Amino acid sequence: MNLVDSAYENIKLNMDSLSSSEKKVATFLLENIDRIHSLNVVLIAKESHTSEATVVRMSKKLGYKGFYQLKVMLIHSMDKALQPPTDAQLSNIGDFFQATAQNMLHIGNVLDEKSFWSCVDLIASANTVHIIASGNTIPSVLEFCFRLGRIGVATTNSISDELELANINLARYGDIVIGVSHSGGSKNVVRAFELARKKGVSTIAVTDISTSPLKKHADFALASTIESSSTSVFGAESHIYTSVILDALVFFVARKKRTPQGVKMFLAETQVP
Repeated sequence: MNLVDSAYENIKLNMDSLSSSEKKVATFLLENIDRIHSLNVVLIAKESHTSEATVVRMSKKLGYKGFYQLKVMLIHSMDKALQPPTDAQLSNIGDFFQATAQNMLHIGNVLDEKSFWSCVDLIASANTVHIIASGNTIPSVLEFCFRLGRIGVATTNSISDELELANINLARYGDIVIGVSHSGGSKNVVRAFELARKKGVSTIAVTDISTSPLKKHADFALASTIESSSTSVFGAESHIYTSVILDALVFFVARKKRTPQGVKMFLAETQVP
């Protein structure tokens, strides 16, 4: 058996050494590599018309402790293959947009869907959404607030940390707090979440770093996992990836509010007494 670092290549190189049922599993994985984040032993066995034991046996035959380790290594192989070029490798505008597009596709693959839909529900039903950020992230948040307002979601935001903390201090039942930070280490955002917890208000963290310290303070966390970007300029990280998460939230909150029940709620909220 020929084993290489890439789990994806391992499967292709050793296909001939697998039994017929194991080949079905291997072929299914290769053809559905874009779904690997959401696949498990039960689902693979069902969709490949094999058994759970076959999935585990194939994984071990390829040199892994079990399917979970194979899955982790397949994700690593996929992420490495999709890794965009560095600043120095961006030679033309086409390369720039291709790198950005690859990163966005990566976000779509790794974003926690369960948390995302919970966040959509929270925002759509909130009395007021208090949004806090700092530094380079503030412009993205200002646009986010404006767009939420256009679809009938009341928001508060201030470029002054203390003013926004004052808004959060006045939060009431049914409000939520969203903190946006590239690193998740912004002290003012952490303070806002600590205050929100004392007020009994739900919190959502939007960040780029997968191990962001902000996540432990939040009820829900949405991370792009794009920790350093080829679209940074002289050390100023692009916030397009946190922005695309915010954009997705606006899109699906708007869709939720456009349902018959959502339209009724929106008209009631915006009706002039």
